[in-house]
Amino acid sequence: MGTRSSASLADIDRQLVERVLAKDPTVIEDIVRTYKREVYHLALQLCRDHDDAEDLVQEVFIRAWKSLDSFRGDARLSTWLHRITVNLYINSTRSKSHQHRKEQESFDEEYMTGGRGAEFDPERLYSSQEIGEHIERALRKLSPAQRVAFVLRHYHDLPIKEIAEHMHNTEGTVKVLLFRAVRNLQKHLSF
Repeated sequence: MGTRSSASLADIDRQLVERVLAKDPTVIEDIVRTYKREVYHLALQLCRDHDDAEDLVQEVFIRAWKSLDSFRGDARLSTWLHRITVNLYINSTRSKSHQHRKEQESFDEEYMTGGRGAEFDPERLYSSQEIGEHIERALRKLSPAQRVAFVLRHYHDLPIKEIAEHMHNTEGTVKVLLFRAVRNLQKHLSF
């Protein structure tokens, strides 16, 4: 995908929306190609598991493909896809209990080298794994709605208004969810 300026991504999004509204049957392939990585990162942050995130991404694009006819074009495609991702995640957590596994191997590699190619430091790795696992346990203790609000705000830096749109809630509800998420994380992360 390479690096793109936000202006060019906005142009690509606008072109894709025009194709969706024109009922172009091949547009879904370009939507997947353009947004797969972004949707995967959101899914991974919500699910906290690579395999579950990949399953969620597949479901998102299947749902998007089936819903293209109902897309009105009043939102950006990325916003629409985020909304589908969040809704499917919340629905999946309601319907079944997720089995969580450790972070991806890349997480370990990042902390083994400190992100700077430093030499292997077993003590640092153990400490960072321990901290990462502690954070994982704390995030798992949040309700699905609290986790969604927290991830969208702190991992994706979305404004409250946009989070409210993604979650189909009021801004006040999102603020309460964020407050409770932070309070619960503080409680669960205290040593």
